[in-house]
Amino acid sequence: MIRTGTTVWSLFAGMSLIALPSAAGGMEPNRYWSAEDIVTVPKVISLALSSDGKDLAYIEKVADLRENRTLYIVYHLDLATRVRKEIVRAASADHLKAIAGAREWNVLLDLGQGQQLYRIDARLNVGLVVANEDNVQVGQTEGGLFAVTNNAPHRVGVLGYDWSPDRKWLWYTALKPTIDRPQLKRDDDVIAQKHRRRAPVSAMVELRLRSPTGEDILVATRPTKDRLAFYFAGTVKWTKDGLRYYVETTSGTQSDESEAFELKFGSTASMSVGKQQGLPSVDFVRGPRGGLLASSGLGTAFELVETQASAPQHSYGKYPFYVGDPRAAASWRSTDGQRTVLGMRTTKHPRYGLALVTLRGVRPILTNGSLTRCDFRADVDWGVCVEESMTQSPRLVRVKPGTGTVDNIIELSARHQAVTPLRTTAHTWTNRHGLNTTGFIVWPRGFERGQKYPAIVVTHGSDADERFAEQDFQWDYPVQLWAERGYMVVLVNEPSPRQDPALMAAYAQWRAGRGELTPEELQRHVWLNVIDTLEDVVGQMAKEGALDVTRVGIAGYSRGSQIANVAVTQSGLFKAASSGDGSFLEPAAYHEAIRSYTAIFGGPPVGENLPNYRRLSPSLRADRVCAPVLHQMAAPFAGAIDFHLALRSARVPAQIGLYPGETAATDETHLFHIPSNRLQAMRENLAWFDFWLRGERDRDFEFPDDFDRWARMAEDLPERCRLQPLSNAADASVIK
Repeated sequence: MIRTGTTVWSLFAGMSLIALPSAAGGMEPNRYWSAEDIVTVPKVISLALSSDGKDLAYIEKVADLRENRTLYIVYHLDLATRVRKEIVRAASADHLKAIAGAREWNVLLDLGQGQQLYRIDARLNVGLVVANEDNVQVGQTEGGLFAVTNNAPHRVGVLGYDWSPDRKWLWYTALKPTIDRPQLKRDDDVIAQKHRRRAPVSAMVELRLRSPTGEDILVATRPTKDRLAFYFAGTVKWTKDGLRYYVETTSGTQSDESEAFELKFGSTASMSVGKQQGLPSVDFVRGPRGGLLASSGLGTAFELVETQASAPQHSYGKYPFYVGDPRAAASWRSTDGQRTVLGMRTTKHPRYGLALVTLRGVRPILTNGSLTRCDFRADVDWGVCVEESMTQSPRLVRVKPGTGTVDNIIELSARHQAVTPLRTTAHTWTNRHGLNTTGFIVWPRGFERGQKYPAIVVTHGSDADERFAEQDFQWDYPVQLWAERGYMVVLVNEPSPRQDPALMAAYAQWRAGRGELTPEELQRHVWLNVIDTLEDVVGQMAKEGALDVTRVGIAGYSRGSQIANVAVTQSGLFKAASSGDGSFLEPAAYHEAIRSYTAIFGGPPVGENLPNYRRLSPSLRADRVCAPVLHQMAAPFAGAIDFHLALRSARVPAQIGLYPGETAATDETHLFHIPSNRLQAMRENLAWFDFWLRGERDRDFEFPDDFDRWARMAEDLPERCRLQPLSNAADASVIK
């Protein structure tokens, strides 16, 4: 049942190591990182200025250690007095938007009745706007609808919403359960059941439109596998007399299509206006000439161009940044259309900034850190952003694009502001193939020149950047604690495909499943090239004398898990590894990624394709591994279990752990959302690398019996590992 209303809910109450003066001098003593500090870093996921620019509302994602859960807090900030008030706490919160002409906001909240649409009024009361009572449990739980989410399992009624420019019409998407009669399954439907851990649940997405008089119209229904409908509310664009919405259609396994429909106000019938290849941009970035802004070219400087349908493409020149990175801030165009502020990412020192684009040219807006979540006034004269860096905890700042000035408003976490920063430096390295890669070194606390330190390489694709203890990058790897314990921690990005046409083609073929490269060539570009890069980064650091090349570990989750697994099966450099929640590249995962596996391996793991699997799949190369491998899993992926079993069969020290959900009926999420799991995973990583790289037993580790088991594994190492010489990565000739 869909209901609307206004029921009011009650209100819930820099870059170098600096030694601070001691307590004896009248100042607080140095405070160093703890595991609890890493877990409790706040993350702003949405913010919105009131229409008059006097108030700011924002959503903060935080860990509640006492309740052992992740929750979402909506705050109000008076920008004149800088007084912050908590509005409401929720199991989930998203899509915070200001209401034009009022000091009020709309937001999606789960306050115990499922995720619904609410209104926050000028007195900070929370009132219901639309509720879908027939909501659906979403998340990795029994009886839940699986979705790409890092939330705890929760009920969802309203998925998304958008108001017409005059706020008379409300477009929204609702999630409705469906009842499927048991029936015979065949072919793809049977394959989808393979390794299924939780019973499936069926649901449909309803695309709905509410008129100015309150009439609620069901426009269309879509399956939940329609990404545009499920994740982006049907991607609606308003016109003078109606709207246009987009849904996804699937054309076999070769390509994705989207289809556009137009709906006139007052009508109940939609009209198709054609299909197109690919999915439409969810956020078109329009420039001062009315066209679409995009970055073009290859290298470290990209041409910013504006494309119009009825005029030649306009170039604003080349800049060392690019637009379109999903982690960058969004874009804002002034009401007069003369100025656009857009989010961008720099190419050399990886961070996020803004750029002001006018008819006269482009003004980059950068700080020592990153400007991430933002919102700007309608005239884009100024706005508010989150600023953070590797050493600066998140804070709110005022940004004036016209002058490029950035002024502090408030710190978001006194706890993290009090931590004495670790020395962190940004770097660009060049690998043996002439490709550049970026990253950071987090130096050991109390680093002394002339001493050689053990090192841990952490990687996760491309998001080592100026953000503060960012879980999206470092997962549950205790980067800061490793540095506190005397490790050099090297955060490395993969070489950007944007710098080389061959890399660009390889990554495109991996995604599309088809192209001109052979599987061997694609493997070389997308995986083995990354291993070469990591070897070369470590080798260059070893030549500088601070890194002990005989004690180097590697850690990575998701995409980083692929790299960690390939690294220990292709290189002799790494002496210990931690692989997080990944099983890609294993033969067992073929059915889950048929399109990309066809590009990588040529097809299923049979016949003439088998040599391609043997060349890259970690479980098929386990007999070449000597590095102990720790697997930390949120779900029991068959591929990860296969790799672990293959390692143990080859007498390689290995341990695999499955971190639980809230109950026996739930799983943990890909980014762990349960604070106690995060703490335990970090402590396990600390103990694992201390044991294998330093020969030490962590006295604080809660499973001390593991050390004896690991010692027995070490004694059982095969003879080939005992005879393996130390890597000479400094000469870029690591054992293959």
